[in-house]
Amino acid sequence: MSVILLLAGTPDLPRHLNTMEASFWDRSEILPLGLLSPSAAADAIRIPLEAARRSIEADALARVVAESHGYPFFLQLWGKLLRRMVPDSSLPASLDDVNRARPRFEYRRNIYYRNRHVELDDAKLVFVAAKLAVPFAVNDKLTDLEVDEAIGRALESEGRGSDLQTVRTARDRLHDLGYIWSAEGEVRPYFRPGIPSLMQYVARSRDIEVGTAAGK
Repeated sequence: MSVILLLAGTPDLPRHLNTMEASFWDRSEILPLGLLSPSAAADAIRIPLEAARRSIEADALARVVAESHGYPFFLQLWGKLLRRMVPDSSLPASLDDVNRARPRFEYRRNIYYRNRHVELDDAKLVFVAAKLAVPFAVNDKLTDLEVDEAIGRALESEGRGSDLQTVRTARDRLHDLGYIWSAEGEVRPYFRPGIPSLMQYVARSRDIEVGTAAGK
């Protein structure tokens, strides 16, 4: 007899299963979700457009992929907006169409970011999250130790406790909120930005300057 169990939607599911002393999950197939690669992000825009008998010019597709940061929700939003912008199936979506759609995209994106900012504020982690954006802007993959050190420094500058338990609690909360994601399949624990542009948004909310991540 085979049993299939599908669990989704819970941030850091393995950690929650560990707290319940569940021993089955690490013998199961785990399909982590994260940011799409540039090629996968391009397919996520191009293929649905083709299914709707639409097409998109190469420069327009490249711009959409860059501005989405590979985040699935943003790609879905761009896809819907571009289908509306190009009602005539004989015409490909152009860079002009992307520019015309951008204000609506930015409006929806900023609502999304404000909601994430409220969650961070409720968790009393806005300043910590803003300061964490700085090292992630230099290197978009940090070890657990590097993340903990950045969080500890931010907590100390706020006059809060920076003991290991407090730091780990803050890190787990940032992970649960999707602000940082675990990098799967690594020898040691690494973390990546949940959405790089969200980090920039949070940093700007505290007037913190961030650089440019390597390779971006």
